[in-house]
Amino acid sequence: MKLNNAKIESTQFRQLILTTALAVAVATVACAKQSEHKVEAAQPAKASVKQVSLHATTSALPPSEVKTTASKQPPSKPLRYRSRDYGVSFEYPWQYQFASARTVSTDESLQPKSDGFDGQITLARIDLPKGFYPDTDFDSGYFTLGLNPEVEEKDCKAGVANSSGKPEVAKINDVEFLWIEAEVGGRGTASKVRNYVAFNHGVCYEVELGVKTRNDDGLAREVNADQVMRRLEAMLKTVKFSESVAKPASEVQSSLDPAKPEGQK
Repeated sequence: MKLNNAKIESTQFRQLILTTALAVAVATVACAKQSEHKVEAAQPAKASVKQVSLHATTSALPPSEVKTTASKQPPSKPLRYRSRDYGVSFEYPWQYQFASARTVSTDESLQPKSDGFDGQITLARIDLPKGFYPDTDFDSGYFTLGLNPEVEEKDCKAGVANSSGKPEVAKINDVEFLWIEAEVGGRGTASKVRNYVAFNHGVCYEVELGVKTRNDDGLAREVNADQVMRRLEAMLKTVKFSESVAKPASEVQSSLDPAKPEGQK
């Protein structure tokens, strides 16, 4: 009987050890899971603190800095000039400088070459900024759009056809232009000028593209005149005509300043 009692006590002891070990294991797993939940719950709290801090920093900026950040960027689309009276329009980059008919009429240096007839009018002039070609001999690059409603078709083309050199033909948006190029230079200055004419809707339209350089001391780097001319040609390719009835020159002279280019205030 003593032997049987010893076996029973031994068995009970082993069960007690197993039960204790199992309880310890369960408690350890439970503690680990509780720790994971605490870490996961703590993370959003940190994120919310950062968001509050960022908001406070942004709202603390001076009004001038906030206004600068929210200011609109310069327009990337080109501006469009349109004459309702003569049904002609063209586009040009917003960085270029626009001069109205009134401005050109009062400044002889801005006026294109005379066509030799009375009634010649310049509607608009566009100039390339000199800052496009720093440290060069670039003096000016310009595009002028004009017309003469007083001349017939043969006289319209005569000024180009009678120039030295053979005139060329360019078709721009289904309208045929006759054009000639002339280059002169000397004493530190040079110019390349192209004159285009097109007779459309009973009106002689005239376009002049010009590149002028000045290098008085001979130290400035020479600008690539052909490269500048390509910028001007890009505007010429946007010239379009619409059906319209041209006003007599007398009416136009009484209101030389046409409507401002679309997109400008």
